[in-house]
Amino acid sequence: MNYEKEKSKYEKRYEEQTRELLVLTGEYVGGAGSVTKGLWSPSADILGYVDLETGETVESEGGLSWLAREEDKDGWIYHLKDLTIYHIKCRKIKPEKVMKNAQPRFFNNFMLTEVVEREIENPALSKLLEKYKEVVVIEDGDCGTFSLERHFNWFVGTVDWLGEDCHVTLECDEENGTTADRALVQFKNIYANLKEWDQKFRAFASEKLTELANDWQDEGYDDEDGEALAAITEESFAGRIVISEFSIDAEGDYEVYYDDDDMFWGHVIIVRGSVDGGMEDAYIAG
Repeated sequence: MNYEKEKSKYEKRYEEQTRELLVLTGEYVGGAGSVTKGLWSPSADILGYVDLETGETVESEGGLSWLAREEDKDGWIYHLKDLTIYHIKCRKIKPEKVMKNAQPRFFNNFMLTEVVEREIENPALSKLLEKYKEVVVIEDGDCGTFSLERHFNWFVGTVDWLGEDCHVTLECDEENGTTADRALVQFKNIYANLKEWDQKFRAFASEKLTELANDWQDEGYDDEDGEALAAITEESFAGRIVISEFSIDAEGDYEVYYDDDDMFWGHVIIVRGSVDGGMEDAYIAG
């Protein structure tokens, strides 16, 4: 590995100007992607920042990243914590290095070069942190309570799905939003006729995946007594799978997750489609 060569290539993505910012880190701090063997790019989400030169406060998500070697894994050099305010030096990403049509947060990406001061106070960022920590819920008489998970830009809740607990996610109406009214309307279109929709999901999954399930069984796997397993029919397939999760967005695009009852050795079965357009695909994952 030529560290200096990789470092030079990495830094060319960022402006020459060094900025001093106060940044508020998000909940996801300390992950790292591999750049090349023995070289990593750690990262930290930020919820907003204050430019110390201009005094401008930017209440928009973004991120910090930097280079680290294998031996830096313990703390990734800077030992950042989540939901904490730091005084840093950094360089902003060049706009032309951001993919076209990328979300605004990707234009607020900075290469971290120094942590000047840790765990400091700032009125604007402290207020932003308080706002971020606020509990936001949707109460619906038919479907129950959904709580906002800001980082993922969705609301989550658990509903009774024909006697089974189902984890439901509703995409927010807009980026960094605090409502999911449109996704909830779409979900209620399904929930109002849940038995019919569930039967459709099961029938579609069984039609698409029963043959594959039998192929998996033919790999020489027997039951606990050593007897060959009975062939899986579309009817038995549809009856064996168990709902676990459901996600839907404002346009009505959904993904339905079923446990596979070990037909695929513990993989999840996903049915993908839309409220208006119908079911499009069924596949296994995990």
